[in-house]
Amino acid sequence: MLKRFLEWIKAKIYINSQIRTGTVINEREVYWCALGENVGDEENGKGDMFRRPVLVFKKFNNNIFWGIPMSTKNKESFYYIKVTLRDIEQSVILSQLRLLGTKRLDTKIGYLSELDFLKIQDSIVNIIRFKR
Repeated sequence: MLKRFLEWIKAKIYINSQIRTGTVINEREVYWCALGENVGDEENGKGDMFRRPVLVFKKFNNNIFWGIPMSTKNKESFYYIKVTLRDIEQSVILSQLRLLGTKRLDTKIGYLSELDFLKIQDSIVNIIRFKR
């Protein structure tokens, strides 16, 4: 595990040193995103750049946004919302919503449908209001 953390530190230094200009993001977009090697049950990225698909849930500006990691594993849980992205059923992991910087973003994968995005918005509101 220590080796993986050290690899993430190297990748994070590289990602942070990149000059990214003109990164325009929009809500509903899904990108490969360098989430890193995280602690405990936080969702990790995979591969040498520690990436996984992330939904742009709420854009604050072209530098920061609320992102929600995605998984191809579909669990039956209040915190996993099934969506379809490029004809593949996936899950958005609501409990992993976090503030992210656009420097972490790599390639755009696609867009979620408006209907799937509305399901996610409603579920987030219900979580905040403690409704199940």
